[in-house]
Amino acid sequence: MLARVIVAAVVVSAAVAPGGAATLYASGNGTGPGGALSAIYEVDSQTGASTLVFEFPSIHIYNGGLAYDASSDTLYATGVEDSSTGTSRLFAIDRATGAVTALPGMSPSINISQGGLALHPLTGVLYATGGNGFQSSGLFTIDKITGAATLIGQTGGQCCVNPYGFNINGIGFRSDGTLFANGFTLTDGISSLFTLDLATGVATVVGAHGVSSSRALRYSGLAFRADGVLLSLGDIDGSNDGFFGIDPATGAATLLGGTGPQYGNDGGLTFAVPEPALLALLGAAFAGLIARRRATQRTARRRNNFASLGFAVASLLCLASPAQAASILYASGVGTGPNAPLSAIYEVDPFSGASTLVFGFPTIHIYEGGLAY
Repeated sequence: MLARVIVAAVVVSAAVAPGGAATLYASGNGTGPGGALSAIYEVDSQTGASTLVFEFPSIHIYNGGLAYDASSDTLYATGVEDSSTGTSRLFAIDRATGAVTALPGMSPSINISQGGLALHPLTGVLYATGGNGFQSSGLFTIDKITGAATLIGQTGGQCCVNPYGFNINGIGFRSDGTLFANGFTLTDGISSLFTLDLATGVATVVGAHGVSSSRALRYSGLAFRADGVLLSLGDIDGSNDGFFGIDPATGAATLLGGTGPQYGNDGGLTFAVPEPALLALLGAAFAGLIARRRATQRTARRRNNFASLGFAVASLLCLASPAQAASILYASGVGTGPNAPLSAIYEVDPFSGASTLVFGFPTIHIYEGGLAY
């Protein structure tokens, strides 16, 4: 069965931040004049103030996960269609237009319409949490092309050996590939932060959120801000939605502000950092490096002058950009400085080309080879 394009998205405001800046999105209930079933909001990553971007009248994604794939500049959401509420599926959402593509439905035994969704920052694999007939949630991988879900394992045990009944909901990756999750166990019901083992699905509790409201942070998605703060939606007092920062070492949550529109706190949360912004940065780096190379060629062609050896035009650049962290541009070349080694890695200013030696390698020749991250 092929994916189907759903054109019924109401564009409320511009969805792409100028200059390719990181944008935080949340999924939730519609709050516009028409009160659509579901919606996507742009969220201020410092205060939580939210702006309605798209509304969707025919899909239920307000309880599901939300993830972003930079390679296609696409948002992914989990949920169900209004016409087939018993069938979970993956939705691809065009970030510029809000056009929705519904991928084929999953097995009836899998329910990820109320689970989390996150893209691994190092591998690009899409992960989801949801139910599959057991007391503890399952961890799945999701095929971005077919929408098929593959079970990795259950997040915890069944009744009645403590702890049991791990209800794992919203998820989010740290830049090193560690997967965090919001949820609770049936043992104590306390809203808590967990980590998930990507090989087995097993959940390990980090600590309680320390929020005493009825829903607390049990169901919200997670996203890491550039400063390392883990962000989450949550319940302030039973009638107001809040925006929280979580200490990933302890699980303790701190209220950062209200969301404004009351769109719920059970949906997903994800940052979008499109690749075009990185490409523009890389293009500026090449321009600066080539200019610097030409200048240095007029004055020196010594072996220890790596800029004169053409690393800028030999595809030896890579951009290290952990999720939501500052991008660092690296280059490989000939070693410079005292006791100049054979090869070296340099950190490069992406606008001026100014370079700083980071590592020297006395026994390997990588100054004419490629570099990737």
